[in-house]
Amino acid sequence: MDPVLRRWMFENWIGDQKDKAELAKGHAYLLASFDHPEAVKQLLGEGNIHTSTEEEFDESSRMVLEMESLGITSKLGPQPAKKQEQEAPKKRKRRIIRN
Repeated sequence: MDPVLRRWMFENWIGDQKDKAELAKGHAYLLASFDHPEAVKQLLGEGNIHTSTEEEFDESSRMVLEMESLGITSKLGPQPAKKQEQEAPKKRKRRIIRN
């Protein structure tokens, strides 16, 4: 089987599985809303919106700056490339390939 076709079929199968799971979750919320409407609202996040104040934002920013100054950075974020900038580029030798 062609690897590209196989990958395409796999991605479509995964999409179908996600659709089925979302449908089942929606049905579960619908059925649960008859007995426990407040619990479903809480699960869906309706009415549970947090708005931050300027003081909270300033405190969060200060904490992030402190973490950066201590050298604690996220592994997911971009890392500085100081070592690569300092190294001189290596010269490559050309190889002649004869047939």
